[in-house]
Amino acid sequence: MVKRTVIAAIFCLFLCVNAGAYMVSFYIIETGVSENGSENQHSVYWENAFLDVFFDAGHVVSNAPILQLENKPSGDILRQVNMQEVKNAGIDFLIIAQLDYNADASPSEMSFFVYRINPKEKVFERQVERRPARLAREEYEFMKSIARGLITYVSD
Repeated sequence: MVKRTVIAAIFCLFLCVNAGAYMVSFYIIETGVSENGSENQHSVYWENAFLDVFFDAGHVVSNAPILQLENKPSGDILRQVNMQEVKNAGIDFLIIAQLDYNADASPSEMSFFVYRINPKEKVFERQVERRPARLAREEYEFMKSIARGLITYVSD
């Protein structure tokens, strides 16, 4: 009898625990790239770093196709995003990485934006300049460290 009560109590405890996870979507925007439509590997690595880190943190993650622009967008970066689509998808937070390229294969400057969707507000903005060339593994760890720093802004 006591055994059943203990098992029932433990089972009830596990049922009562709320597992909260936010739906986080990532948009990578490349600026200053040629119009040849080729995919830049550096941008793909940034996208993968965000997806890995946020998924490992327990969030539901999604991404949009990488957007290529000839020039840096002026004004609000959210004009580049279909906000109605974002709202319809049930996304809680939107993270935008704007990677500004020159003639190099890696971006010269990177800007990161974190937006809460409902209510619509900018939670965080940060610019990072290009670092000296590193090994691919070190570069990917740097990307993941930036992504880990953004996790703290995805909360209530």
